[in-house]
Amino acid sequence: MRIKMTLLAIAYVAVSALLLAIAHQPRGSVTAEKTDRPAGSSFLVERFAG
Repeated sequence: MRIKMTLLAIAYVAVSALLLAIAHQPRGSVTAEKTDRPAGSSFLVERFAG
């Protein structure tokens, strides 16, 4: 029983740390546009445009 509770506590701490790491990521680079293309343009339209 003691080993089971210890493993459960370790798993809880690991999941909590993972969620905190995901929640505190900087938002600027994630939402920034990666290219200079307009936001509504499609890659296929630009690629195969005549």
